[in-house]
Amino acid sequence: MVTLLAIGVGIAIEFVQRFVGRDASWNDVLHNLFGVWLGLFWGQKPTRLVWRLRFVCLLLIAPAFWLVVYSGIADIVMRKQFPLINSFESNYELAHVQNNPLRVNTSQDNLLHTHGDYGLQVVLSTKKYAGLRLVSYGDWSGHKLLQMDFYNPDSEPLELVLKISDAHHDLGKNRFNDRFNRALILMQGWNQVQIDLEDVRTAPLGRVMQMNQIRGVEVFAVQLPGPRKFYWDNIRLQ
Repeated sequence: MVTLLAIGVGIAIEFVQRFVGRDASWNDVLHNLFGVWLGLFWGQKPTRLVWRLRFVCLLLIAPAFWLVVYSGIADIVMRKQFPLINSFESNYELAHVQNNPLRVNTSQDNLLHTHGDYGLQVVLSTKKYAGLRLVSYGDWSGHKLLQMDFYNPDSEPLELVLKISDAHHDLGKNRFNDRFNRALILMQGWNQVQIDLEDVRTAPLGRVMQMNQIRGVEVFAVQLPGPRKFYWDNIRLQ
């Protein structure tokens, strides 16, 4: 009965999440169930069968537990390398690249880069707002410039939108005029983009950006007529 209740409540939670801006996931239902089992079997009087079931539960939650540990290590690495936001050199940095694989494909590339040994290859689909987001840590308020390098392999210019948002925006209504937005036109070859952080600070309408709580840096195409590729590297503050 406890198992059936956990499955039912888990499904109900995932169903409701679809209407509040969250994505439903069967993995979350399973993780809820595994957690319930873990508590259930560790709360019973130990017998040989209960010990076996405890061991099974530990095995079931091990992958999710490792993801938590790995994310914690990645956060520490990213905070230590700040004001370098991302240069795509390690798996820890790649873990902070967020994108929908149905809209964008990303991969580490060792041919086109301006920092270290790798850059990021990005292939945009024709879906609306195809793009990717970099999670940011650290206090931006003591810096003056955001710099990043793009490579456009095509002779045709590529138009992207650069979006920078803080905690107030991301936890609010995600209004267009409550964040920093700027169009980027990438010409063939390397493009070095430089953003004055004072423009970022004063971008939201009716307030100033929380420069000590910047959540992410995002680039996307509004809607392309055909798939396009570009390379991104060395996103840093000066």
